[in-house]
Amino acid sequence: MDIAITWNVRAARGDWPVVSSDLALDNPLKSAVMVSLFTDRVAPQQPSSDDMAAGIASPSGPIGAASADRRGWWGDAFTDLPIGSRLWQLQRAVKVGTRAIPREIEDICREALQWLVTDGVATSVTVSAWWSASVRTMAEFSITITEPGNSSPQVFKFSWAWEGLT
Repeated sequence: MDIAITWNVRAARGDWPVVSSDLALDNPLKSAVMVSLFTDRVAPQQPSSDDMAAGIASPSGPIGAASADRRGWWGDAFTDLPIGSRLWQLQRAVKVGTRAIPREIEDICREALQWLVTDGVATSVTVSAWWSASVRTMAEFSITITEPGNSSPQVFKFSWAWEGLT
């Protein structure tokens, strides 16, 4: 078991729930997935063509300006592979069409979760994203992970809401 993390969609943050004056425990794979998806990964210097299609631009502006912040975790300075995902970059994305942003969510999630396959924690990771049918400013996505020696995959479903998106 690992420390449980509950995701608050509207606040766009995770919380550690407390049960009987102790941190709640949960599935360790779920905790690993949540840390991988909802920790801010450092943004690349130059966005890919898919990034640009989803409205993600290069960080720019004077040093120290919020618009120039590439985010990321300070501990990544000591490792070859950064943790987290670039989902945070989609906060400024513009909803154009029906597929650009869901496709970018899928790419970002695969990038963030690739370590599970590389490290042998999972044999496969599949990501599917779509716009919510009930809330037009919310994207939903599902992560399906198959672990070695286990034919039944685990499925995790998440939502990501945008404020001010029309």
